[in-house]
Amino acid sequence: MTGVIEKVAWTHLDAGRLLATRTHGHGRFYLPGGKPEPDETTEQALVRESREELGVTPNASTVIPLLIV
Repeated sequence: MTGVIEKVAWTHLDAGRLLATRTHGHGRFYLPGGKPEPDETTEQALVRESREELGVTPNASTVIPLLIV
């Protein structure tokens, strides 16, 4: 049996388009996000990862869980 890896990702839809990003020089796109730090809520992790990867700070109170498995 394998362990569970918890991750968060920002999915933002606007006019039917999905926000994605990529690392400079790479062709693959990904959803901004990552793993929560110890004692960090899902919302806090999403805000931190978005700030680190995109330089934007979403409002944690507007985070709506999309998928929890």
